Amino acid sequence: MKKKIIGILICIIMFSTVAGAFSHVNLPLELKDNKIESTDRSYTHHVLGEYGTMTTCVPCKYAHRALKYLWQNRTNWDLPFYYITYVYDKNNWSYQRVKNELDLQASPTLFWDGGWKKDVGATAVETEMTRYNTSIRAAAARNVKDIDLSLDVEWLGAVNEVPNNGSTGVPVEQIMRWNNSEFKIDVEVVCNETGSYNGHLHVQVTEVESEWYNDKFGDPETFEFKDYAYNGDVSFSGGGTWSKTIFWDGCDHHDKDNPPRYFNHVKQDNIMVIATIFNEDNNNYVDETTGFLAGSGTDPKLYDVYFGTTNPPPKKLSNYSQTAYPYGDLLDFDTTYFWRIDTWNAQGVKTEGPTWHFTTRGNDPPIEPYDPSPGNGSTGISIDTNLSWKSGDPDFDTVTYDIYLGEGLDDPPLIKSNHNSTTYNPTGNFDFLKRYRWKIVARDLYGYETVGDTWTFKTEENKPPYEPTDPDPEDGQNNVNIETNISWTGEDPNSGDTVKYDVYFGVTNPPTQKSYNQTGDSYNPTGDLQEYQQYFWYIVSWDEEGLTTKGPLWSFNTSTHIEPTKPIIDGPTKGTAGIEYEYTFVSTDENNDNIRYHINWGDGTSEVTDWHESGEVASANHTWEDEGIYTIKVTPEDESGLTGEKADLKVKMPRNKAINNFVFYNILERLLHRFPFMRQILGL
Repeated sequence: MKKKIIGILICIIMFSTVAGAFSHVNLPLELKDNKIESTDRSYTHHVLGEYGTMTTCVPCKYAHRALKYLWQNRTNWDLPFYYITYVYDKNNWSYQRVKNELDLQASPTLFWDGGWKKDVGATAVETEMTRYNTSIRAAAARNVKDIDLSLDVEWLGAVNEVPNNGSTGVPVEQIMRWNNSEFKIDVEVVCNETGSYNGHLHVQVTEVESEWYNDKFGDPETFEFKDYAYNGDVSFSGGGTWSKTIFWDGCDHHDKDNPPRYFNHVKQDNIMVIATIFNEDNNNYVDETTGFLAGSGTDPKLYDVYFGTTNPPPKKLSNYSQTAYPYGDLLDFDTTYFWRIDTWNAQGVKTEGPTWHFTTRGNDPPIEPYDPSPGNGSTGISIDTNLSWKSGDPDFDTVTYDIYLGEGLDDPPLIKSNHNSTTYNPTGNFDFLKRYRWKIVARDLYGYETVGDTWTFKTEENKPPYEPTDPDPEDGQNNVNIETNISWTGEDPNSGDTVKYDVYFGVTNPPTQKSYNQTGDSYNPTGDLQEYQQYFWYIVSWDEEGLTTKGPLWSFNTSTHIEPTKPIIDGPTKGTAGIEYEYTFVSTDENNDNIRYHINWGDGTSEVTDWHESGEVASANHTWEDEGIYTIKVTPEDESGLTGEKADLKVKMPRNKAINNFVFYNILERLLHRFPFMRQILGL
């Protein structure tokens, strides 16, 4: 017994040493056989490990490297297993499997045999290798149903031809394309049980080394799950065989992410198909797993291209590495072409492709130009008219136009080639009262053309400009600012006929010419305008042919003097004779002149204030010596000598100041006589 225990310990130490040694090297995945079998027939089946990870998970790198090392040494260490990597934050199929079906709670997690056992977390490569080794061996010794599972994968040649076989109406610019992303999967399930069996079969496409995702060591994820080739139930009632042939094309499948990414990049040497049968009567645990490597040493692929109008088509290229064949020239219209792609793998094995065919579209010339503007034979046409017409192409090809235009009765000359619009704006204006001939030639991008009819039109006669209107300042306007500009409206009845102007302006009537042949409809007389002055002006309009129209005489006045407003008087209206009172006066002047006030106090006295700004309050004091009723009259005067409306204010003075205070003075006199010291105190 002791010897047996010692032997077991030695084996454990040897295994740990070997496993530890592999933690310091990153071995490539060496897959030489299409299908790998366990050599130890004491195991009941091949175990499936389903590894849930995320691109952001750091400890997942230990789990991944441990899995890789165990897989690389599966034969030497007799480990009957396959594993699939689910990057569930990127692939929605992966999310569905590990999160919704296997109930993953943390990353990394290894689910063995459909969840019969699971290992959560990771701390070091050696630790996880030991843990996974134990789990694999335990799962491989489980009692399972007697199910045989076999796979075969055949990589097909060139597929997904563009244009599709049998296509019609193909553009003559067509580039022939194909890819090499489809393979055939033959899967067979043999039930050796005598009773009924209810199973669920997964046939899963994985990339041996992911071309999209790396772990946190920077290594590509391995056996990264792409998509299901088959995901369905398989049932037996007393044994039997179930088989299915599946065609899987990366161009037709994607990760269901947002946006989806298709798997058209897959390569034969990098695809492992893994099939697993789950027992629905036993918690969906695994009864058998097998895998098939699609190829080894078959990439890269090269192609022989056959193309032509005969069947079989002649060879055009050999050992071609691209998956697109540009013919070079345009294909012929309404022609059937045949083509074939033979695929050579890196081992020199040829896969002959089928012969495809397609027919190019026909081509019709453009629609004859029609509906001209100006209309054919029209007269009185504006000298700045544009030419327009209608056309197009029955095949919806791009159409350009050659434009022919000239005077007289001869064939018009070419003036514009390859014009890309059905409207043309000639350079400059047409001449007055001239007959023009024009035609349009429509051409598609393949050189097919249609010549239109020759059309004619005659331009209008010339008319003098309209009389200038809308003067600014308005005619007769007063108080015009001396910084103003003068402006007007001038037009011509012939559209496109440019109008120019002569400006006559001054203080005399008629005014003198200030500007000649100017293009703008305004004039700046800065420096010519003075205050309180009348000005006269008029405009003469000229067209390009020398016809003129003289406008009416207009006038305006600058800054007319206006008298100040009626002043407002403010102060007491009742008082005592002999006492001085203050009164205020205010008026405004529209010309902002200073104002002074002429005051008549009503008692035979008067005065004039100093000058005050418009709106500024002025004040004056006055004493009426006698009782009575007085009327204050105030007249404003501005610096120009204009006087405004007179204002008045009545003031009552009922009694003389001395009479009112007689009793007070009598008493005060007696007190001063009796108490002489009060005179000194009061300073009397």
